[in-house]
Amino acid sequence: MSEYIRSFEDIRKEDIPFAGGKGANLGEMTAAGINIPKGGVLLAAAYDAFLAENGIEPEQYESAREIREAILKGEIPEEIRREAEELYLAMGGSRTRFAVRSSATAEDLEDASFAGQQETYLNVVGLQDLFDRIRQCYASLWGDRAVSYRKNSGYDKQKVSLAVVIQQMIESEAAGVMFTADPAGSPENIHINASYGLGEAVVSGIVSPDEYLCDRDGKVLKELTGSKEEEIVYDRENNGTVSVPVEEERRKRAVLSHEQIARLVRDGIRVEKHYGHPMDIEWAVKDDVFYILQARSITTLSGEQTKTFSEKDFEGYPRVKPARGAMRENVLFNLEKNPTPYFPLDHDFGGFVGEQKNILFSEIGITFPGGMNPIDRDGISYQAKSRPKINRNVFAIPKYMRMVGDIDNNIRKGDASLARCRTDLEQEQKKTPSDPREIGEALKRMHDLIGRTAYDRFLYALFPNFLTSRSVTGVLKRVDADLNAYDILEGLSYVTADINRAMKALCEYIRTDEGMFSCVMEKDYRTICDSFPALGEKLRAFLDRFGNKSDFNCYCFISETWRENPDRFINTLRPMAKSDAEAVATKEEAKARFEKLMRRVRSTVPQKEYARFVRKVKGLRHYHYIREATQYLWESEFAYCRELLRRLSEMIDVSYDDLLYLFADELYEVCRDGSVGGKREIIERRKSRRDFAVAYWDKCMRDALSDGSDEIRWIGASAGQVKGRVCIVHSPAEFHKLEKDDILVCPYTDPEWTPLFALAGGVVVDTGGTLSHAAIVAREYGIPCVLATGEATTRLKDGETVLVDAAEGTVIVL
Repeated sequence: MSEYIRSFEDIRKEDIPFAGGKGANLGEMTAAGINIPKGGVLLAAAYDAFLAENGIEPEQYESAREIREAILKGEIPEEIRREAEELYLAMGGSRTRFAVRSSATAEDLEDASFAGQQETYLNVVGLQDLFDRIRQCYASLWGDRAVSYRKNSGYDKQKVSLAVVIQQMIESEAAGVMFTADPAGSPENIHINASYGLGEAVVSGIVSPDEYLCDRDGKVLKELTGSKEEEIVYDRENNGTVSVPVEEERRKRAVLSHEQIARLVRDGIRVEKHYGHPMDIEWAVKDDVFYILQARSITTLSGEQTKTFSEKDFEGYPRVKPARGAMRENVLFNLEKNPTPYFPLDHDFGGFVGEQKNILFSEIGITFPGGMNPIDRDGISYQAKSRPKINRNVFAIPKYMRMVGDIDNNIRKGDASLARCRTDLEQEQKKTPSDPREIGEALKRMHDLIGRTAYDRFLYALFPNFLTSRSVTGVLKRVDADLNAYDILEGLSYVTADINRAMKALCEYIRTDEGMFSCVMEKDYRTICDSFPALGEKLRAFLDRFGNKSDFNCYCFISETWRENPDRFINTLRPMAKSDAEAVATKEEAKARFEKLMRRVRSTVPQKEYARFVRKVKGLRHYHYIREATQYLWESEFAYCRELLRRLSEMIDVSYDDLLYLFADELYEVCRDGSVGGKREIIERRKSRRDFAVAYWDKCMRDALSDGSDEIRWIGASAGQVKGRVCIVHSPAEFHKLEKDDILVCPYTDPEWTPLFALAGGVVVDTGGTLSHAAIVAREYGIPCVLATGEATTRLKDGETVLVDAAEGTVIVL
């Protein structure tokens, strides 16, 4: 049942390209434990095989009608018939009535609802009837209405395929539709339609159903009894369904009791919480048991227009002045790490990493009163503007300077701390918290571990690196003015470099087989592993080693690792796979370059100075190793925190996203009490302010970076000039846009972006600084890079030709 059919248990929401929108959602709800009728999906691959078997190439036909006719005359391939019969028999065979539903691969996307554009067949009985309905579903993809809808919605140029849902039929006593946010009124209310019989009467609009408007506790706020003249029931003589009159006495009654409505609302909220946004849900009830038939995102909420805020809205919040010089670079370096404002919980966990720097500064006599990441009780983050103050610890500066300058001590203690923190994480992961209280205690311990990991990173690696790199750069510039301290990192084994080399090896293997290469470029992780088992083993081995690399390494709870979503890793791998990856040096090649550089220095500076230089280089190389290792470690710590929060969410039946609006102390109280209790009001208040929080954060950034200049100019991170075509990439979802020698223009980068440097001719970044990821990797790949522009992604346009001059730190449109 693996090639063409998957049961709902083996399908998730990411499988839309293979199972279609309905199929993917049914699989997702099955995994979430939502009560849906059992079944499976005939995958889109079966549709493609059906077309190929019957020689049907849609683009060769004059009209959609001709395509439909060809499909209805086609023969279902034997392997598909065999697998469909296996599913049919497993679900009860001739004793079971089936619903056969079309599930288009562009259906129920976030920005469009394809509901009703393809066909659904109910009360399907017998194997031959099942095969006939499958053909009719395939033909419905080419119905005039469906073709017109795709064209008007902008999907006509996409490859739209079709899967078919085969599901146990529920002979419902009543059914209908529920919107977990009222599409015509307040999004806080839930709107339910209900009528007798099968749900098609409501969905197709042939009856006037009962209407119930409820609050989120299930209390009925408004009730309208519909006329319900007809109901759709099984046609027991001819299969299919038939419409019959409803007796007058039943027409006057409400279809659902208030107790049933309250239960249905709870089911609806559970579905909404799982998906994280309002849902359009089809439901049915039989013998007082509710079933969810399908669910899709609501695409037409009346209040969903983008909120805009004026200067008046920002009154009373700290104003940000334009940053100049080093301050501007600092703002942009921080923005690379924090491109979006923290949620309260992420502030207390992810932001705790940056706060360790503040703690260390305080220990040497420098206090930042507002902290590194100020946030108010409404969850509004803002830029710290208070000037640093001197405290009485200032007399400890000489002691700290001696300690930070002790390279051997830093290496020894940095290694010991890293090993200890790794062991502590391993011990935590072996524990199995069984209730909310234990999860709260585990999260407290993880919070402390994150702090220790980051504190020792600053103390034994980043602060010493800052002091040592300046003198090393000074020596290197006597050898070559284009050199700096990052050039001595060549040949070093650290996380990002090891990832790049391992990905290069994967890509070289992938390119040995054209079919394998095509599969990687077009399919998802699961399909790739199923299609090429040897490659699947290599991919799993890679993820076992590097799978905790995440998209945002300074956010704990909104990040996602490659292991959590392997398709993100495949998306990252593709740019390197389609390049020759020559820019990624082997460890031996990089080590040879490092040794050559050291010989140049040795021939330039006096012997005693060279000996001091060698010692400092040893320190810098190890500091960088610790910097990378500790970052990957806290990404692993973050991943375990997310696992704990997901368990808590399930235990107390509160959505994961809602818990993000609590600060750590509030979350610990929830864990102690075993429920969200009175914190619900706090969550809702902060949720209502989230749009403002994002808008205010963006305004702070704009104000800090505005300089009134028409020139895109700032930090040149590597030497050289390059001319090329602009390709703006906003996020990993757009990695596929970049072609060989394009100028990569992006808002930020982190290690996940590294493979793009193998393709790009040059890099221009809104954020970052001389210590940022892009600066280091650009030098490693030998490509020009301009950082901290502030607004390149908004001022440049895709396809423009630009000259990137890294030496001058400029980008000129040609």
